[in-house]
Amino acid sequence: MLRQRGAFHPVRIPDQKPEEILIECLAANPDIVLMDVMPSPRDNSIEKRLEVVEQLRFELPGCRTAFLCDEVAYPEIARDVMRAKQDGKVDAFFYASVTAEYLTAALDAI
Repeated sequence: MLRQRGAFHPVRIPDQKPEEILIECLAANPDIVLMDVMPSPRDNSIEKRLEVVEQLRFELPGCRTAFLCDEVAYPEIARDVMRAKQDGKVDAFFYASVTAEYLTAALDAI
């Protein structure tokens, strides 16, 4: 979807342990990292994702971070994701119900 819309050049980094995601991100040197947050596998939990974000901010200070979560299936996680944005731990968050057009436009605006 991102490849078809806007001036994005997405690189998919498979879900891995936080350390491996960081290595992949350092190699790709992204402008934005969009990560899904869900209860399982454990490495997709908000706690693990925030660990990745903290390291990214240290290693790639210009890189923006955004979380994507399913607010219908995981309402508690959706609240935690919103709080992470409110607390300045991530640059943006999106719910899975947003349209592709909105997601693309919002990412372009980050």
